[in-house]
Amino acid sequence: MAEGPNLFARLHKWAARQDENFLTESLAVVLEHLLILAPAVGTQLIRRLTDGFIDVQPEDAGSIVIVPQVEARQGRPDLEISIPYRLVWVEVKVEADLRTGQLEGYRVLLRESGVEQTRLGLLTRYAEQFAPEAERPDFEIRWFQVASWLEDEREAAGAAGEVADFLCRQFLHFLRIKAMTLTQVEKYMPEGVRALGNLLNMLFEAAGACKVAAKKTLGRAGPGRDYIGLKLDGKYWVGIEFAEPEKLWFRTWCRIDAEAAAHLGVGQLGDESWIPGRACWEQVVELDSEDVHFYSRHKVGQFQWLESFLRECLVKARSIEIADQSPIPEDPEDS
Repeated sequence: MAEGPNLFARLHKWAARQDENFLTESLAVVLEHLLILAPAVGTQLIRRLTDGFIDVQPEDAGSIVIVPQVEARQGRPDLEISIPYRLVWVEVKVEADLRTGQLEGYRVLLRESGVEQTRLGLLTRYAEQFAPEAERPDFEIRWFQVASWLEDEREAAGAAGEVADFLCRQFLHFLRIKAMTLTQVEKYMPEGVRALGNLLNMLFEAAGACKVAAKKTLGRAGPGRDYIGLKLDGKYWVGIEFAEPEKLWFRTWCRIDAEAAAHLGVGQLGDESWIPGRACWEQVVELDSEDVHFYSRHKVGQFQWLESFLRECLVKARSIEIADQSPIPEDPEDS
């Protein structure tokens, strides 16, 4: 089932060029609240996040102190996790690389902290490549591991209460939106790939029946929005997004009259920064809904439904298209 509006995603749009800081603060907030609302979940996540270095019982969850964006003399460690006599600094990265000498500086400060036992960790999206003589952290964690740990704790968080469950679900969903999670490949993949190929073939035939040129497209329209489908006449698109393969989308990729689109009475207005004029008109259907029952139809019935869907969408799209068009990127990532 698709998630609803995401709290972290809504706030993230105001954190321009602050991915690492936003993710650090969000992770800290989730951990702090889970230590209070679901101590067994919070302490388990802290144990894993510190490679077992900070391992306390749930009843002692209050002894854990979390401080994001630590002010230090040489740089600013992203996340500090501590209990009496133990201190962990975690440097958080998304796409950026470590600065030269960054870990060395933190190691010096940790030795000067006065805390008996310290550790230095690195949380990244991709594995860091270290030169042979470079300083290394005591442990390395990847964001997809954090997401996996949250998935492991979902049931326990839900049992602890609605707020704890909400925080876990929302942050996990946000990591999916940011394409920072992994999903297990199951044995049904070959059948799914064949079914996807069959759908694309039917869409090609439907495009031909509607007298529009079709070109296969595969790409990304944004974080967590990988897609496959057909570009139609160079200015429309029909296909699926991998995050929600149960849905079929039609979307305009050209400049449209947004006011006219809002008065169509069907579909919805979307906002895409790379599309000329930003506004797009979208029509989406769930293929297995009560109205469609696409999968239970015979192949001829499936094709007829796709042709009808595409023809209706093209009529609507053409009615709101503006004559004076700007160049359309060949692929969203090109913009």
